[in-house]
Amino acid sequence: MHRSIVRGGIAAAVASVLLQLGGCGSGGDSGTGSSSTAPATTTSIGGTVAAGSALAGAKLTLIDASGARATATTDTQGAYSLSVKNMTLPFFIVAKDASGLSAPLVSVVAKLPAGSAPAVVNVTTLTTALAAMLTSSGNPLDLASTGTLAKVTLQAVQLATITLDTILANLLQQNGIPSAGFDPVGVAFTPNHSGADAVIDSVSVVTSANGGRTLVSNAAPGAGVALNNKTAMGAVLAAPPAPANYLEPLAALLTACAANGTLNAASCTPALDASFKENGSTDLAGAHGLTDAQMTGAVFGSPKTLAFFTRNGKQLALVQLPFTLASGQPGLLYSIAQALATPVTLAGGAQLGWDLLGDQSSFAVALTSQLQRRTFVDTRLNDVNRYEAGLDITIPTAANPNVYSASVTGPGLAAPVWLMPHAASGDNTLALADTALSAPPVAPATTSSNTSLYRWSWQSLSSTASFSAPASSGYYAAQAVDAGSVPLYSTYTVTFYDRNGVQLGQSSVINPGSALNASAGNAAQWPTLIMNDATTQFLTPGTALAAAQYALSITWSTPVDGLDLTVPVNSVQIQASALAGSSLQQVNGFSAGQPNNTTAGQYQTTVSAGVDSSGTQTCTNCPFPALATGGSRSIQLRGGQSGIAYYDVTQFND
Repeated sequence: MHRSIVRGGIAAAVASVLLQLGGCGSGGDSGTGSSSTAPATTTSIGGTVAAGSALAGAKLTLIDASGARATATTDTQGAYSLSVKNMTLPFFIVAKDASGLSAPLVSVVAKLPAGSAPAVVNVTTLTTALAAMLTSSGNPLDLASTGTLAKVTLQAVQLATITLDTILANLLQQNGIPSAGFDPVGVAFTPNHSGADAVIDSVSVVTSANGGRTLVSNAAPGAGVALNNKTAMGAVLAAPPAPANYLEPLAALLTACAANGTLNAASCTPALDASFKENGSTDLAGAHGLTDAQMTGAVFGSPKTLAFFTRNGKQLALVQLPFTLASGQPGLLYSIAQALATPVTLAGGAQLGWDLLGDQSSFAVALTSQLQRRTFVDTRLNDVNRYEAGLDITIPTAANPNVYSASVTGPGLAAPVWLMPHAASGDNTLALADTALSAPPVAPATTSSNTSLYRWSWQSLSSTASFSAPASSGYYAAQAVDAGSVPLYSTYTVTFYDRNGVQLGQSSVINPGSALNASAGNAAQWPTLIMNDATTQFLTPGTALAAAQYALSITWSTPVDGLDLTVPVNSVQIQASALAGSSLQQVNGFSAGQPNNTTAGQYQTTVSAGVDSSGTQTCTNCPFPALATGGSRSIQLRGGQSGIAYYDVTQFND
């Protein structure tokens, strides 16, 4: 009740500001109020697409209130232009990151200034937050529906703009921008980490537990503001302790090191601290499963700070490092930066006040949020199509030769989660224990779970079939967890043990993704596995391809209606198991290289048995076993975006 009163009282108090924004503001509302549908009063628009750094090569799609569309692609500075002649307001604009590694950015336009000059319409983190505030769900992509878009009102977007300005007051003041009347959509800016761009640098729009959006400042990401049409003006985000460009020198320094084929602590100073260590490696590439040879010629983009924090008296930051390989393949690394007691003066006089310290872990381990859609093609009563969510815990075996098992504790985990070796060929990571453990396993114990995906939340896709997690399982929580109670960028403690159960050490690991409930699967954009003859036979007993197979071609599709917002698939895995007497035979396989874009919206790759995620053949003469009584096969389309791993799984269980 209090929130409604606060929000309702804003309109009367800021009438003059509403008038100020009326000529160039954007947005609308899918709630109450009359539609603002009207012909555009200018013939073209243009602006900047940026999330702090400019998004080059981003594809823009504009949808007007009648459903008409127009597209454009941004230049190297994130700039674009579009003709909107004869189009009908309001407009919905979505910009898809060319790399697919970051979530789409959104902007909504309810009114344009009169005249023939191009109107400024930016598409940024801030405009995405504004659009989310015009929906009941908090998901700005809901506005892509023309029925919803046509209900957008100018008054609603003006009110949302004022609310957003209040939330951003500290950051606007820090960067010399008056908080009254700031229009993130209609005010031109340069993506140079100053002014409005510095504000964009300092915030993130993250996925909320149930699939909505939350606006957070990197100064205090735990105190974010949930975005929807009920968002009020009470919360004000904290301003960061460092200027937005404080890490900018690192991009050029890391690029220079990559050009020389050296990304280790000894050869890449001052970018890497002398004590740099991450995932058990003193080499930045090796710490993330890459080699210096693979990274040779890579170009690093501007670092993005996700969170500032203090540990052991040191001022640190969780940072995202974008890069593009010489082949053109994009990627992201997450690392830890530290403030230097004495800044380093670089050639040309620039000051470097921070360097990369790494997570200081002596073991290789990665942990992120995960969301699954599991579809079953068998008729077993207990195989219920469902969404599942939790943590993806990756502990590579080759990088941890002395590690036999590990336990994980932290937010959202009521009891330690255990990982250990499994017998499946074609995989190179530890797997979750079959059942809950109370002590480290001792060799030669193994698990048959064949997964590193821990599930703390699940939701059936059918209203007539319900799924219940196993009563005793090492990879399902004993009771479902509300991920809304798990803090953003939570730290987990991973304890490592040898084959005799003796503790080897511990690591503190930060989850760079937001914690999700299974219900977030309803808001995710999923690819579609094409069930052609080969795929159908592979997942059907008694067919030709139900016999043992060494490889399978996998094809999937994404929408071809000009608005492809699905999470990109960057690898495909097949898991197959069969009973051999009283033992279970398991063989996994991964695709190698980037998938082929065969036709519009359709992709293909080949998955080979025994090939692990690095592309290494781990065994000889080890086909996917035949699908027979007691056996199982699954095809997993795997992707990642904004620190969240997505798995679309199609499975047959006999």
